[in-house]
Amino acid sequence: MKATIGMTYRMLYSELNTISNRMFDLQQQAATGKKMNAPSDDPAAIKPLLNYRVESKTTERYLTHMGFAQDKMDIQDSSLDRMENLLVQAKETGIQSLNGAVNEEDRKVLADEIGLIFDVLLDAGNTKANGEYTFAGYQDETLPFTENTDYDPDNYDLKDASTWPVSYQGDANRKTVEVAPGQRLETGLTGCELLLGDADNNQEQDAAGTNIYAVIKNLEHAIRTGDQGGMQEGLQDLEDGANQIRRLRGRMGNNAAQIERASEHLNAAALEIKETISTYEDADVMKVYTDLMQHQTTLQAALNVTSKVSQLTILDYM
Repeated sequence: MKATIGMTYRMLYSELNTISNRMFDLQQQAATGKKMNAPSDDPAAIKPLLNYRVESKTTERYLTHMGFAQDKMDIQDSSLDRMENLLVQAKETGIQSLNGAVNEEDRKVLADEIGLIFDVLLDAGNTKANGEYTFAGYQDETLPFTENTDYDPDNYDLKDASTWPVSYQGDANRKTVEVAPGQRLETGLTGCELLLGDADNNQEQDAAGTNIYAVIKNLEHAIRTGDQGGMQEGLQDLEDGANQIRRLRGRMGNNAAQIERASEHLNAAALEIKETISTYEDADVMKVYTDLMQHQTTLQAALNVTSKVSQLTILDYM
């Protein structure tokens, strides 16, 4: 078949168009740093890339929630440490009150010290973190503990919350965080379990629980009235209360350690996912610039050929 000028022009136009399109793609890659700027760039990679992006977003969400939970657990642990120290201080004061050399005026001073410890412990029970009450369960916008100013130690009944020195307005729901699909860990303690010994918030003290606020108030009353038996009982109850806090603090410590391990694992997984996504969509910048230079050279050569062909006339074939 005889090659005509028209056929030559069409072939040159097709080649110039191919080179121009490829240069446009390379320029986009150089500008964005991505080798995939449209689905048509690599249709086979779209599905796995979208799946990896969904997995990346899910992992980031887990990490964000665990980060928030860890921050709140740190604040919670500080409050628990403060409470434990307060009970140790109360026990030391109670031991002083049993000294036979203590007179009535001394007992009044010691009872006042116990009263101050009660006030500070009440404040600790109402700790807030990021605008939420730490020990209120799901009712974290509600002040969990309020003092019963009409409390009478002689009427105290561990089965009747209306006779307790402190009322609880929170609930018994423990906050959790999801660390993996279907796996959740407790991140928060409820005030009813921690300080009232009432894990289910059924308004009565559990058999093995300790109402720490009542223990403090009753010890204060025993010291003021010189009730030796009440003081001895109060010291034992303080130890039970401290053990209650230590036990729950230990449980939260174990959960915090598990969350930290899960966070480390997810951070490693997130890095691997990002590296995989990068292999699909990130361009090799050095290769892009090298290819761009080569195509620019090819384009210039093609333009030179086109220029020479355009100068041909019928006389050149005679």
